[in-house]
Amino acid sequence: MRLSTLLLTSIALGVLGSAANGQILERKPCDYARANYSEYRMRQLATYQQEADAAQAQGLLMRPATDAGAALLTEREYALRSRRDSVRCERLTYSSDGLRVVAYLWRPAKAHPGRRLPLILFNRGGALEDSKLRPNTQFGFYRFIEAGYVVIGSQYRGNDGGEGHEELGGADLHDVAALYQLGRELADVDPQNVYAVGYSRGAMMTLLALRSGLRFNAAALVGAPADLTKALDSKDPRRTQLFHTLIPQFDADPLAALRARSALFWAEELQTPLLILQGGADPLVSAAANALPLAQRLQALHKRYELVVYDGDTHGVMINGADRDARILAWFARFRQPN
Repeated sequence: MRLSTLLLTSIALGVLGSAANGQILERKPCDYARANYSEYRMRQLATYQQEADAAQAQGLLMRPATDAGAALLTEREYALRSRRDSVRCERLTYSSDGLRVVAYLWRPAKAHPGRRLPLILFNRGGALEDSKLRPNTQFGFYRFIEAGYVVIGSQYRGNDGGEGHEELGGADLHDVAALYQLGRELADVDPQNVYAVGYSRGAMMTLLALRSGLRFNAAALVGAPADLTKALDSKDPRRTQLFHTLIPQFDADPLAALRARSALFWAEELQTPLLILQGGADPLVSAAANALPLAQRLQALHKRYELVVYDGDTHGVMINGADRDARILAWFARFRQPN
C-alpha cells in the first residue's frame, strides 16, 4: 500500500473516531498582550519587507511599501479592533487521539439567546511554534466576528504546550477533525452552516480535511500549496528540511509523501466549493505552480470554485486584506443554509 493510501486511511479513521475526541478538557479567557499601534505597524511592515526582498530575488514584482503601509489599519481602527468588548476569546485544551491539544475560540461578545451562529474552522499556517494562533490573530478575527460568525482554530498537536508531535498533514489532521466535531457541538453554533478557512500550510490542512470527508458548506484558501512536490526540484535543502523532520516515512518515499499532501493530484475528490485567493508576488507559494494549476484542474473537473490573484501582493494577501476578507464572507454567504 502506498503512503498516500495509508495517509487517507489514517485520516478517514480519525474522522470516524472523532466523536470520542473533541472534548473540552480546559478553557479559560484569553490573555491578551498590550496593544501598541506603533509596534503593530513595525511588525507588519517588517514582514512585508522580508517578503518583498524574497520576491525580488525570485524576479517577482511586489507592490511598493507605500501600498503596504496604506493597507494597514489607522490608529483609530486599530484601537477599535483592540477593544475586548466586541470579541470574546477563549484558549481551549481539547482531546485528540488521547492527546491534549491547544486551540482558540472567538465569538461575538454580545450573547444572543436562542440564536445559533455559523462557524468558521480556521487552519493556521506555519509549523511548530511558527505562525501559531494568538488571541489577537487577525485582531480576533474581527471582520468575521462582526459578520456574526464563531471562529475556532487548532495549534495542532505538540504546539503551544500541547501533547504529541505534528506531522504536516498526517496524524495532526485528526486534530482538525476533533475540533470540527467540538465546534459543531457548541451551544451557540449552527451545525448546518460550517465553513473552513486555511492559510498556507493551513490551506493544505483544509484541503486534506475536505478529502477525508469533513463536510463544510464552503471553504476559502489563502496562499495554498497545491503541489508540494515542486520542493523536491529545489537545490536548497532548507526547502525540504521540515519535511524530513516532521513527516513520518518522508525519507523512505519523498514523492509519495508530498503527493499525498498535494491537492493537485487528487482534486477529483474535492466536493466543497472553493475560493482560492493568491498573492501574485507570493515568494513562498508560487501562484504559477500552485493556485493556477489547481484552478485549471478544478475547471477541467467541473468543480465549483473561484480564483482571485492579487497583483503584486504577499503570501497572506496583506495589501488587499480588506478585499480578501470581504470576498471570503461573500463566498460563504452564497452557501448559507437557512436556520
